Amino acid sequence: MTMAGDAQVLAVLAQALTYPDDATPGLVARCADAASWAPPETAAALAEYAARLDGLSAAAMQEQFIAAFDFDPKCSLDIGWHLYGENYDRGDFLVRLRDLLTRHGIAEDHELPDHLPHVLHLLGRLPADAAASLAAESVAPAVAKILEGLAAREGPYPALMRAVQATVSSLAHPVLEAPHV
Repeated sequence: MTMAGDAQVLAVLAQALTYPDDATPGLVARCADAASWAPPETAAALAEYAARLDGLSAAAMQEQFIAAFDFDPKCSLDIGWHLYGENYDRGDFLVRLRDLLTRHGIAEDHELPDHLPHVLHLLGRLPADAAASLAAESVAPAVAKILEGLAAREGPYPALMRAVQATVSSLAHPVLEAPHV
């Protein structure tokens, strides 16, 4: 996939990982559409996510979202927490991410800079080598931990996180395959 294609998929994934509202049913259609042109692994997971949300009200979607991400820290969308816990290294990570978000024109909302939707938007705007590095070193390990936390859960969000994992892994692939000297 091209960087432009990656950026489009990352934008859809980032939007899907924000708290649902009345516009979310339109997002479900965008996810189903993205499944038609995304890489196969991402497409299958996006199609499953869209199918699981199809026909749900915004309130039901909100309940699903809260159940998936807000009650258990193992499912938190703050990737720095998965990487560093609550120690000073996370603070350094947050500062670096805030700088990158600012430099790439990504506005923060009420969430911390390491909130996965912010980071997915960032991956779509970084140069390929920087995106691969961030994906391999930070995002892929955090997403794997979130998926572990979601493993026993029902609903649409395990499928969405599999789509995120497939997309992030494809971005990280060049770094993960590079020989270590």
